[in-house]
Amino acid sequence: MLSGVLSLLFIGFLACKKTPPPKIVVTPLQTLVNTDTSLTLFHRMILQANDAGLLNDESVTAFIPRNNVLIQGGYPDSVIDSMSSAYADRILRYQFLSGALNLTGPGYTPNSTLLGVPLFIGLDASGNLLLNGSATAANTPTPVGKATVYFLSSLVPPGADSLPQLLQADTSISLFAQIMGRTNLYDSLLLSGGFSVLAPNNPAILSAGFDSLRIDTVAVDTLLPLALNQVVKGAWFSTTFPSALTTLTGGSITVSTTGGLQFAGSGNPTPVPWLHGDQVAGAGLILHYTNGILSP
Repeated sequence: MLSGVLSLLFIGFLACKKTPPPKIVVTPLQTLVNTDTSLTLFHRMILQANDAGLLNDESVTAFIPRNNVLIQGGYPDSVIDSMSSAYADRILRYQFLSGALNLTGPGYTPNSTLLGVPLFIGLDASGNLLLNGSATAANTPTPVGKATVYFLSSLVPPGADSLPQLLQADTSISLFAQIMGRTNLYDSLLLSGGFSVLAPNNPAILSAGFDSLRIDTVAVDTLLPLALNQVVKGAWFSTTFPSALTTLTGGSITVSTTGGLQFAGSGNPTPVPWLHGDQVAGAGLILHYTNGILSP
């Protein structure tokens, strides 16, 4: 009888004994981001995107911007705090390669990212990394646990797996996005890749007499030549444009770097300046921004 009572007491003791909580392991990459005071904005973006998993101890290659680079790129704390979790996630995942850096030949080599959109990486004249034609990073990798980290000198332009996703995300080219939607140019011609889109900003579209209402009501046959003339054959970054380009109407566009990158056709007495760009839309489309309409 006594042994039975003791057995019950022992079983009760075991049942009441608490299981210790699992040990929290802080990875080397988490330690870097948590403790380096020059990475507070990057840390903030990680939290905004709910992407702490990106800092696991895995064999990835990370391109990390310090605070000054994010601020210069237009991402102070107020902007980071106001962006959607999905947008922050997209920015971050495009800066993480799924493996080691790949530089297999001259020019740009596509590297797989955690976003699923390739990041094109080459070397500049000084031997530093050049990402998507414009972003830069010193070619001095830092091992952090299993990860390899490069610190960005300038931001990687946002990427997306489709051109409409990029067009619709930027209100500065909303009128051109509307024209592209009306003409169905992306689905009908551009899905195969191998093109660069020179997107005029809203003031350029307005100066040509196309406000939002007119775009909705004007015949598609009128809009189509305008849209076709802003798309050139070849997927070019700002640093790789040849001296002459051919539009989807067959017209010729000349490229000049005098006074900055500029484009001109026979209908452009004043060259159209390149504003910014180098945004990858899938594997074979590059988006650039201009402030004029090209007229070959």
